[in-house]
Amino acid sequence: MTRSKLLLLVGTALAAVAVVVIGVIVTVLVLRSAPPEPATKSLSEHALTPQETITEVAPHRDGTVQIRQRLIFETPPEDGKPVGLWISTAGLGKNPQTGNRLAMMPQPSSLSAVELSTAGDSTRTSPKTLGELDIAVDEEREQGFDHPEVHFMINPKDSAGKAAKWSEGRHVIELEYVLDEVFITAAGEEFFAVPVPVIGNGQHSQSTHTLDIDTDGPVFCPADNVDFDLGDGCDAAAFARVDDGDGSETSAHVVWRETLTDSHDVIVFNPPAGMTAAPTPAYERQ
Repeated sequence: MTRSKLLLLVGTALAAVAVVVIGVIVTVLVLRSAPPEPATKSLSEHALTPQETITEVAPHRDGTVQIRQRLIFETPPEDGKPVGLWISTAGLGKNPQTGNRLAMMPQPSSLSAVELSTAGDSTRTSPKTLGELDIAVDEEREQGFDHPEVHFMINPKDSAGKAAKWSEGRHVIELEYVLDEVFITAAGEEFFAVPVPVIGNGQHSQSTHTLDIDTDGPVFCPADNVDFDLGDGCDAAAFARVDDGDGSETSAHVVWRETLTDSHDVIVFNPPAGMTAAPTPAYERQ
């Protein structure tokens, strides 16, 4: 190797080393001058929640249940559909002796609705109210059944007190109402049956349902496509969690996703002691 070629190789190597050193120095300076990552912000409980329904059920000795229901939902741009609450016939299963389908039809009354704030200081235990909501009732006869399906349509009110469309964004509403005809007798059993809540604004989104029942006993989830059985169904894959009351607790807790199977219409629990009302016989249909 000639002296000139050797000097050329040495020069090339030194240049490469210099480039690497300069690159490292520049990287360090950039990292030092870059602004720090912003601190993680604590979001309100509504910000990361998909459509969610929280239903509290308090049974009374007169055979009724008091319902308090909270719906968290999203309204997309230019599509402020009413929130709908549907109360209709619910299947309990089949009469083991006759093979006829057993059903019940809750009777709603005393419905009120308010919108709650989604601000960070409005919590589930201490909500802030924005105002009362407009409630319209649409009753339709269900073919082949004597009792009507009830559809409540819920909207905000405008400055004149008339129904308006929901604005784009996150909303929380709270309903309170009473259900009668829910203390039921069927196949020799007496129990309270609460329909699986059907509420929403028609948007396709992942939904979570939570049902809290004021009872110190277990809950049951009878399927409507098999013989009536109180012990059937609560451990089905459709339910994410079922925490039964066991005497030391004051409520049972049921959680499920939107993919609840079509074979479960009601959640059932034992009546409190000292009932003053007689149970309503389940209806039978062919």
